[in-house]
Amino acid sequence: MNKYSIPLLFGLFSTCLLAANIAKAAQDVTPSNMTCQEFLDMNPKSYTPIAFWVLNKDTDFKGGDYVDWHETETIATPKAVELCKKKPTRKLESLKEELENAVKKVD
Repeated sequence: MNKYSIPLLFGLFSTCLLAANIAKAAQDVTPSNMTCQEFLDMNPKSYTPIAFWVLNKDTDFKGGDYVDWHETETIATPKAVELCKKKPTRKLESLKEELENAVKKVD
C-alpha cells in the first residue's frame, strides 16, 4: 500500500455509503407516504402528476370515469399547494377528499 491507498479507500467507501443513502431515501418517499412538506420541496413541474395520482388512486368512478388532467392541473394542484402550505406535516393522501370537493364545485 502506498500513501494514497488509505485516503482513496476512505473516499470510495464514503461514496458508496452516500449512494446507498440516496437510493434508500429515493425508495422511501412515494406519493402514498409523502408529507405536504416533501410535496412542496419537489420541483413545481411535479405537482400536477402527484396531485393526479392522489385524486385517482383507489377511486371507483362509475363508467370508468376519472378526474382528468386539465381539472387536476387547473383546480386540484393549486388547491393542494394551498392546503400543504397551511399544514406541511400533513400526509398528502389525506388531501384527497378536499381536492375531489374542489373539482366537483367547478363542474
